[in-house]
Amino acid sequence: DVTKRMLSMALETPTKADDIAVAIIGALVADVVSLIVRTPADVLAIRLQVGSVESEGETDESEIVGDWFNDAIKRLPAAILTDLPYLLTRIAVNGLIVQGDESIGRYELIYIVTACTCALLTTPFDVARTRILIDSNDDPTDGIDGGSGEGLLRTMKTVMAESDGGIRNLYRGWFERVAYFGIGRAWLEPLNVIGYIAIRDALLLEWFD
Repeated sequence: DVTKRMLSMALETPTKADDIAVAIIGALVADVVSLIVRTPADVLAIRLQVGSVESEGETDESEIVGDWFNDAIKRLPAAILTDLPYLLTRIAVNGLIVQGDESIGRYELIYIVTACTCALLTTPFDVARTRILIDSNDDPTDGIDGGSGEGLLRTMKTVMAESDGGIRNLYRGWFERVAYFGIGRAWLEPLNVIGYIAIRDALLLEWFD
């Protein structure tokens, strides 16, 4: 919000395109900061959920997770690249559709439809992200975790080559992703925005105006 305010103040007569650009840049800054904080936790959680190494009949957890914190730092650029497509496309599509005079019901419907559409279109990035974050030893061929430390584009190519599935492999789990973002989360976002604006106006505008 601070980034958006600073950018908006620099524009004398902002157009709709300017508003969309400001929203995208503000979201970009917020998302990068958020990813810096949560990527290490995501790496650890994904590896514990998916990893499967057995040592004398027991799961060797240290081999599964590897050096998860340093790996998360190394994989941060990939995490950012794979997270931004959904966020930015949804903001852009919402900005083009929303006029500002919609009822709360129509606003909810627009958010759900755009979230479902953008989640479906960006599923390949989520599949690649999971493979990249899972990898605990930069070796996708040893069967330890099924991950890939090859980078975004090469990881996508590796996934497409599996079982001769082609591009369909990049859309594994698309239904669950669409259901999560479109039904599980999107309907709450307009309410979150309303609540956030009310708190922001009550605190920031009153106290620091």
